[in-house]
This record gives sequence, structure tokens and C-alpha cells, in this order.
Amino acid sequence: MNLPFRLFLTTLLALMSSFAFNLLFFHLADRPLLDQIILVTILTAALGYLIFSLWETIIESGRLQVPAIKFRFNTAAISSFLREHAPGIVLALLFFATYTLIGLRLNFADSDTTDNFLDADNFPWMHRISAPNGYQLDMRAPHPFAYFIFRPLGWLLNLFTPNTTLSAILLNTFVGALCVFMAWVFIKRQFKDPIYALLIASLLGLSTSHFFFGSVIETYIFSAAAMIGFVLVLQKRTDDSMFAPVTMSVITFGITITNFAQNFIGFFVTQTLKFLHPKRDPDEVQKTFKASFAEIFRFTALTLSIGIVISLVHAAWYPSSKLFFLPSDALIEEDFSLSFSQQPQWKAVGRLILLVRTILLYTVIAPKPFVFGKEVGATLPYFNFFKVTPELYSYSSYNGLGNILITVWAVLLFASGVFFLWNLIRTRKADLSLAFALSLLFNFVLHISYGFEPFLYSPDWAYALIFFVALGLAPLAKNRFFQAGMLVFLILLAYNQIQFIQFMLATIAPFYIQGG
Repeated sequence: MNLPFRLFLTTLLALMSSFAFNLLFFHLADRPLLDQIILVTILTAALGYLIFSLWETIIESGRLQVPAIKFRFNTAAISSFLREHAPGIVLALLFFATYTLIGLRLNFADSDTTDNFLDADNFPWMHRISAPNGYQLDMRAPHPFAYFIFRPLGWLLNLFTPNTTLSAILLNTFVGALCVFMAWVFIKRQFKDPIYALLIASLLGLSTSHFFFGSVIETYIFSAAAMIGFVLVLQKRTDDSMFAPVTMSVITFGITITNFAQNFIGFFVTQTLKFLHPKRDPDEVQKTFKASFAEIFRFTALTLSIGIVISLVHAAWYPSSKLFFLPSDALIEEDFSLSFSQQPQWKAVGRLILLVRTILLYTVIAPKPFVFGKEVGATLPYFNFFKVTPELYSYSSYNGLGNILITVWAVLLFASGVFFLWNLIRTRKADLSLAFALSLLFNFVLHISYGFEPFLYSPDWAYALIFFVALGLAPLAKNRFFQAGMLVFLILLAYNQIQFIQFMLATIAPFYIQGG
């Protein structure tokens, strides 16, 4: 079948399917004209690309070829996996127990603490995940099909737990521990050194971001797990199959849409590295460039197309869900946006400094938070890492042990940056470190004008920051003196983070006789 006719048929089939779906599930005729145009056009484009891509596989060959997935119970393979990954599993279990202990004391079943704990929406997400009627709560546009991801897991845990609150807590803390395990796997593969892998995985688990959001229910620890999973896929990818990277990216997309940009950055960098080698023949570089560009386009188009289709099915299944591409549904996000360019200079500069401090410092080492109460009309304490008063931005600070930790962390950051630049200049070759650096830059640009408390979004970049440092310090990775120093740093960091949590618990104690 020639290409023009194939394009015509796929477009016609996609358009008919789009009209039928939107008429049936979204009452197309009753919607404003702009919504009608967008709904039909977006779904037609997504379905059209998917049908066109699969045409040869399904229509012409008569069968759908997908990677063979074998589910076979093999005790020898399982035993081998457990032995090989035992250190990472034990470390993850320790963090799971720690996160659960904290989570049981900071997530309350009968008290709405939305925004109290560093702007976290732990109360509504607890209900969205596992409460029987939780699906009736509004699902904002940035989470295209979060109910499809969370509700089945919450339902499964409800079969084994005495209440839905515990189900949500256990799911959140398990995913937090899973992040630690996957970090261990990533570093172990990269450096073949189990001790360095344990140190870096512990650094991620003890970071303020993961220590807090591994315990306090929110979407961001789930986003972190999806993005670390995607990094593992990139690290091990040896063929041109799109199944694994697209699958992980669709999950990332479904939880929080903006995080797909980080997956795109990672995929783009790994594909680009194929033709940036300085010793390649120019003709070979051109061919590799074209092939890489085609791969990047396929990856992006498949992820977006699948994500859009699932988002529409999700919105039809759960009417409380908003669609990210409809202006009327996305309008609420203006409440979380800041007019950075229109702010007074002191406020714009203050926001920039806050963002830098949050990304580079607060993400890893917890400062002493500000506590707000009656002065902001609150009956329960509010915690934040900054305070704004007329003409003044104030930032959470460190003292004592915190200052020591910040000094050491600043040295590690600086050293990793120097090693990264030196390696880039010396070899003219980049690795995943470049993707992590660009992801940090992306989050900086995004949150200049989005979000009240930047720390809320820290799991979106914590993995990139810590993996960047881990890869940057590669020359020191197997040095036993360096590893011993890192161990001391982690012990002190653990003490600092526990003090941070205890401060929160002591502050809220007068308001609660017992935890949730």
C-alpha cells in the first residue's frame, strides 16, 4: 500500500474513532467550540500516529509483535537475584521501616493537613490512593492518569491492611524504599563497587527530599521512582526496542506530565552521544544523526500519543479528572503560577535565591523550617523553608552540625562539577551526567514561576542531583579513604534529618494526642 493512501486511511480511521469516543464519553455537542476542536484534533493526532506506526505490524503482517515477556517461576534465578542484590535489598528494607515509622506519625487519617507539611497534599492523596470514594476528588490536569496508577495498588493493599490510611502509607513508604534500591542498582552497575553503591543509595534515601516524601504521602516519590526506573532502562538498553523506555515514560507522564521532559532529556542525550564521538567519520556521523533523530522522534511521539489516549480514557472513567490539553481544565494551574517578570526586584531575586538554595542545599540537608500559626490564620502549624515579609525574603538556615554538613556537601558538589567539566573538555564525550545536569536546569527554569514552596517538588530532581554527584566523583569512587569519609558524612546526615523530623513532631504534638 502506497504511503499517501495509508496516511489517508489512518487519518480517516483515527478521525472517526475520535468523533465516536468524544460524542459518547465527553458529550461533544454540549461543549464550547474550542473544546470540541481540541478534543477531536488531539485524539485524532494521537490515534492517527499509533495506527500509522502499527499498520505494517498489525494490518499487513496480521499480528502484533511485542517483546516476549516470560513469566516462569525459577527458584534458581530468584535465589541468584536475591544473593546478587542482597545489600541493596537490606538497605531498602531499613529505609522502608524508617519511612513507615515516620509516615505513621505524620499522615493523619482524620485531620486535614493539606499544605501544613512543606506544602504537601498528603491528606487528599491518601484518599485518592486507597479510600473507597477517593476517586471522586478532583484530579488536576498535571496528573493525566494518576488514578489508573494509584487506585489499583491502593485497592490491592486494602485486601491485606486493616484500614485505607495504612494502605496509602505503606504504598508511599514502599516506593520510597524502592527508589533507594534502584539507586543502589544504578550505581552498582555503573561502578561495579557495592560499597560505593550503598553509600550513594543511602545518600539518596537520607536526602531531605526522600527522607520526607518517602514518609509523607504525595505524588512526587512515585514520580522519582518512575524517573529512576527510566534511568535504569537507559543504562541497560542495548537494542533499538522502544518497549521499555516508552513504558517507563508513559508511567512518568501519567503521574506528573512535566516530568516527561526529564525522560526526553535523558533519551535525547543518550541518543546524541552516538554521533558526538570526535573520531567518527563525517559520513558516519550524518547517518547516525539521522537514525538518532528518528529514534528520538519515535520515542517522543509514541509516549505522547499513548499518554493522550490513556488520559482521555482515564477522564471518561473518572469524571473528576481534568484534561491537561483543555484550557478550561488547565486554568486552575494559574493559582500555582508566579508572574516572575512582573514581580518587584527584591521578590524576583529572593525567588531565585530560594530556588538555588532549595535545589542544591535543602534537597539533601534539612535546615530548620519556619513555623507559621495564628499569624497566617492557621489552627495547625504550617512548615516552610522560607518566609516573605515586606521587602524581605528570609530562608531557612543551618547551625552547628548543619553548617558542617553544608560545607562538606558544597565541597562534594564543587568537586563533582569540576570533574564533570574536566572530563567533558578532556575527552569531548558526555555521559548521563549531562542529562542529570540538564534535568536540574529544566527544574530550575520550571519552578522559577511555578509552585509556592519549591521543596515540594524536590523528588523531581533529587535523583538527578545525587546521581550527578555520584558520576562526577567517579575518580574517587573506589578510594577507601573517600568511602570512609562518606560513611561519616552519612551518619551525621542521618542524625540531622532525624532532628528535623523530631522538630516537626514536637511542634505538632500539642495539637494531637496521638498520631494517625
